Amino acid sequence: MPRLLLVLLIFFGAVAHAETAERTQVADPYIEFHTGPGRGYPIFHVVERGQWIEILKRHTDWFKVRSEQGKEGWVSRAQLERTLTEAGAEKTFRDVLVEDYLARRIEFGFSYGTFNRSDPIMTGFAGYRFTENLGLELSVGQSSGEFSSTRLIYASVVSQPAPDWVVSPYLSIGLGQFRNTPKSSLVGAIETNVDMATAAIGARYFLTRRFFVRADLRDHVALVNTNRTESYLEWSAGIGFFF
Repeated sequence: MPRLLLVLLIFFGAVAHAETAERTQVADPYIEFHTGPGRGYPIFHVVERGQWIEILKRHTDWFKVRSEQGKEGWVSRAQLERTLTEAGAEKTFRDVLVEDYLARRIEFGFSYGTFNRSDPIMTGFAGYRFTENLGLELSVGQSSGEFSSTRLIYASVVSQPAPDWVVSPYLSIGLGQFRNTPKSSLVGAIETNVDMATAAIGARYFLTRRFFVRADLRDHVALVNTNRTESYLEWSAGIGFFF
């Protein structure tokens, strides 16, 4: 487990500096730059077919872009969908779903799975993305087994090395609190309330402009004392929304 955490930390440091703006090529005879995100704003510049533009950010159905000459303006989603990606393929609705996600910062969701191989677990999570690749997530999980119940509260740093992929992988590491409460029928059992470390690998898929599904494998390590740790595996899948 310590080696896994070290590898993930090194990886996070590398991807945090790997962000680049998406570039797309104009396929129509020209594309119009507006001064603001809406048709009521005047057109002040046009970019001709074959030239490249950079996508900077999004506001509803309008995208702020930059031309090769450094001009910045707003382009409608309808026009942007008719441009070409760097691979030479037309932008698809799936591309636009991903761009919706990249433009948003806050997400919430719930997941359900198995904890410690057989016990059911339900988890709620809320996250904030600082960049396209790096974010922070707070999770609260509750598992109820035959002999005890477990509550997990933890914060994780989440890295998405390829956030624009249709199926986007992610890695996370975090710290939190592990609380295991034995059932009252167990005589002499002691409640455990200790710190824990957690690491996960998973993937997400975008369903609509606001919803996504995700699945992951997570390893929770309870730090029982200085000489003893206990590891609990969690498999889960869930749905979330972002805005």
